[in-house]
Amino acid sequence: MPNDTAPAETVDNAEAVSESAPATVSSDDWRSSLPEEIRDDPSFAKFNDVSSLASSYVNLQSHLGRDKIAKPVTDSDWDDVYEFLGRPESADKYEIELPEGLPDEIAGQFNDETLSSFKQEAHKLGLNADQVKSLVAWQAGNMGNQHEAYKGMIDQSMEQGETSLRQEWGRAYDQNLGFARKAFSEYGGDELAAKMESSGLGNDPDVLRAFANIAKTTMADKDLAGPSSGTQMALTPEEARSEASTIMSHPAYTDKRHPEHNSMVKKVSDLFNQAHPE
Repeated sequence: MPNDTAPAETVDNAEAVSESAPATVSSDDWRSSLPEEIRDDPSFAKFNDVSSLASSYVNLQSHLGRDKIAKPVTDSDWDDVYEFLGRPESADKYEIELPEGLPDEIAGQFNDETLSSFKQEAHKLGLNADQVKSLVAWQAGNMGNQHEAYKGMIDQSMEQGETSLRQEWGRAYDQNLGFARKAFSEYGGDELAAKMESSGLGNDPDVLRAFANIAKTTMADKDLAGPSSGTQMALTPEEARSEASTIMSHPAYTDKRHPEHNSMVKKVSDLFNQAHPE
């Protein structure tokens, strides 16, 4: 005989199952469980449920790390990267300013042709505007420092050269220096004379000594001293000592009765003053 009444145990089990079963959440409501401040973030719009969001997160984690970053392959890929990093649209969009106070000799090397070539190469390498500015500023500054250092070496060389020749030439320093300068212009023209001065060679003792000797041996005395000069050419200390030694070996120098004795003694005295000016 059928029993219309279900056993109490069966009813209780059914209720328990009903109560323990998870509530069904629609795809539109899955974000309702998220904190309110991020619930409406637009980046969630492409996810239909928590499962798709989790899958996306796991996929993202698998690509994190330096050795997992995808390397651009095509030129188009690289262009996208460079543009993202700030490379301008074209090479002529780079704006370059040279540092203030740069010597004219250095600034002149950054002409339009040089800068245009550099911009093209920088654009090819994907450099952004700040990188290009920094590189040009560094290079210009470095060249300026090298120029100043070289100039300092030239100045020091000039001072040392002058000191050395003043000691060697004594009272004949100004005269021999004039001879050397005259030889620069006579045999090399104004261009050589200017180059000698700008390079520092015009104050090199060896160069000045050589050109002074060239002038003495190839140019007439009137050309060296000038047409209106009636003064005797000055001697270097070495030349003065040599001439004094020659006079002292003459019999008239040792013979007080010789009519030229007094003049020779005076001449030797003058020569010793030139040989030992201090």
